[in-house]
Amino acid sequence: MLESCLTMKACKEIPLEKIFKSLSDPIRMSVVRQLLLSKEEMTCGSFEYCVNKATFSHHVKILLEAHIICERVEGTRKYLNLNPQIKKLYPGLIKTIKDSQN
Repeated sequence: MLESCLTMKACKEIPLEKIFKSLSDPIRMSVVRQLLLSKEEMTCGSFEYCVNKATFSHHVKILLEAHIICERVEGTRKYLNLNPQIKKLYPGLIKTIKDSQN
């Protein structure tokens, strides 16, 4: 089992610009919103999205690189969840994303 979440200290070192840039796309915002609404980790196949699988994977990769979301690998399955440290660092941002509509 492999988990990709950073510690609080490491999360504080992520440039805010990188976080905002990763959230600047509607698909990525939708991923974060779906994770917030599910309140538990989700497999990649359980998300609702309107792009092809490769494009969706690209968006997930950007969110992972910005440490907005975490990935847990179990066998051939990948489970995604919101980085709990980001939720603690930026509660106002997370609330705004959760409350926003497309």
